[in-house]
Amino acid sequence: STGEKGRKIMESAIGIMGGTFNPFHNGHLQLALQAYRQFELSKVLVMPSGTPAHKSTKELIAASHRCQMVSGAIADYPYLELSLLEVERKGNTYTSDTLKALHRQNPDLKIYFIIGADSLFDLPKWHEPEYVMQHCILLAANRDVHAKAELAEQKRMLEKNYGAEIAFLKTPDMPYSSTDIRKKLQAGESVDGMLPKTVEKYIREHHLYQ
Repeated sequence: STGEKGRKIMESAIGIMGGTFNPFHNGHLQLALQAYRQFELSKVLVMPSGTPAHKSTKELIAASHRCQMVSGAIADYPYLELSLLEVERKGNTYTSDTLKALHRQNPDLKIYFIIGADSLFDLPKWHEPEYVMQHCILLAANRDVHAKAELAEQKRMLEKNYGAEIAFLKTPDMPYSSTDIRKKLQAGESVDGMLPKTVEKYIREHHLYQ
């Protein structure tokens, strides 16, 4: 029936939210939930990175801690799932490798890949950018860093030159970042309302970011 067919299509559409999650905060959680709701996804894989190719790893805590924080934060949401795909891969973490691995497991999978809108300007410099842009739908989350007209122009360019498919994610109010939170924790300042309770408890118990 049409209903069954529609359900199968939805089941094959998943979101991926990658990041160092150092630490995982309420903004990350709300972004994953928004993607799930706005695009009617079957689930969102929350995917901590192993060795990110474009970020300094100087302040990066062990992947085991980052995974435990994500696991605790999403425990109440059955449609959010911790993925160890990038953590378990050796070497640098590249989005193209992640997409290839997922498509090998399920060739019919429709993947919505969540990125910060500022990444739209860096995409052509990514590892295998053509593959990335042709094998997922990019969900760009803008944190008021770029004007809408500037983003729309970049979207048009990527669609024309790379065959990309890009949609904009309605983003929650997130006036802080993992960097801000680490600084506050190091200074002994309050991070109330910034972290899921399970994450804050885990950080305190394991004396992280001190």
